[in-house]
Amino acid sequence: MKCSRPQWAFTLIRTAMAAAGTSACLAWALVAGTGYSQAGSAEQAPQSAGSPRLSVETLSGVEDAVDSRRAEQLASKIAELDSIVFEKQQLEGDLRTAKSELSAIELQLQNTKKLIRSEVDGFLGQSTDRKRLDDLLDEHKGSAESAATIAERVSALEKDLGSKHLKFSVATRDVERLKSQLAAEMRERNSRKIQAIARKLDKTIRFEQSVSFRCSASKSLSACLAEHRNDGQMSQWVLDNYQRALAADIRDQVADVTLDTAWYRYRTRTDFVQASMSLDGTVNAQMNIEATVTAKKMMPCAILDVSYEQCDSKMHSLIVRSNKYGDQVRINDQDYGATPVSLVLDGGIYEIQVTVGGTTQQRTLSLKADQVLNFKF
Repeated sequence: MKCSRPQWAFTLIRTAMAAAGTSACLAWALVAGTGYSQAGSAEQAPQSAGSPRLSVETLSGVEDAVDSRRAEQLASKIAELDSIVFEKQQLEGDLRTAKSELSAIELQLQNTKKLIRSEVDGFLGQSTDRKRLDDLLDEHKGSAESAATIAERVSALEKDLGSKHLKFSVATRDVERLKSQLAAEMRERNSRKIQAIARKLDKTIRFEQSVSFRCSASKSLSACLAEHRNDGQMSQWVLDNYQRALAADIRDQVADVTLDTAWYRYRTRTDFVQASMSLDGTVNAQMNIEATVTAKKMMPCAILDVSYEQCDSKMHSLIVRSNKYGDQVRINDQDYGATPVSLVLDGGIYEIQVTVGGTTQQRTLSLKADQVLNFKF
C-alpha cells in the first residue's frame, strides 16, 4: 500500500476543520439555550434571537423614578450575571478549541493506525525496514498520549461549564426576582400617588376673563352680549386655569403638570360683570366664569405617565397589626417596618409575615376588599 504524506496530511487537516465546525455548532447551541446575551459582547459570541438584553444602563430610568434599595440590589445582581456570562463564554470557547484538537488528534490516530497496519503488512512481507515501523509506533504512542491529555481537558471544561450553567441559572432567577420586587415596589408607590392625586382632580374653579368682539352697531349691548359665544376660547381658558389650580394642589406628587383636554370633562356658567360698546360695534366686556371639572378615570395615570391599567384596577386598604412591640412586617418579600402598617394595594394574593424576636407568623391573604389583619403572639 502506497500513501504519500502530503495526501494524507491534506485529508487530516480537512477532516479536523469539519470536526471543529461541528463542535462549534454544538457549543453555540449551548449558548443559545441559555436565554441570555451579555450587552456589548457581540464580538465575543453570537447573540441568540429573543434573548433579553440586561445591563446596568437599563436601570437608569428605574433608579430615577424609585429611590430604592431594591434597584441597587438589582444592578449588583445584573453585574454579577454579566460576569458569569463572560466566564461562561470563555469556557465555551476553550471547550470548542479542546474538542477541535481532540477531533484532530483522533483523526491522526486513525491515520497512523492505517499506516502501521500497512507497514506491518510490508514488514511481514519483507518489503520494508524495522526503523520505519518503529517510527510509526512511536508516533502512534505520542498521539495516543496527546489524545488522553486533551480528553481529560475536555472533561474538565465540560464539568466547569456545567457548574457555570448552574450559577447562571441561579443568578438569572435572582435577577428576575429582584425585577419583580422592584416592579411591585414601583407599582405600590404609583398606586399611592394615584390615590392622592385622584382625590384632588374634580374641582370647581372660578376666574375672570376679558373679551372683545364685533357686533352690529344697530343692535343693543344686551343683545350683543346675549348672542356672543365663547366656545372656541372657553376650552383653552378652562385648561389654563384648571392646570394652574391643579399644579398647586398636587405639587407634592408631581413637579410639572401638563394637562390635555381629553383627560377631563367640564361645564361652565358665565356672567358679564362689565361691558361697553363703541359706535362701530366693538364690544369690550369682563366675564366671571365658573367651571366645574370632572376628571376621567385614566387621568391620574396620564399625569404620572404610568400604565392606564393601574387606574382601572380595584384598590383596597390593608392594615396589619400585632400585640407586640418591636415587630417587623414583611409582605411578598418586602419589608414594611413595625406595625401598624397601612397600605393601599391592588387586589390579589399576598404573603404576609410578622416577626417578633425569633418567632414568625405567616398568612396568605387573597385581598378582595378592605381588610385588617391582627397577629397575636
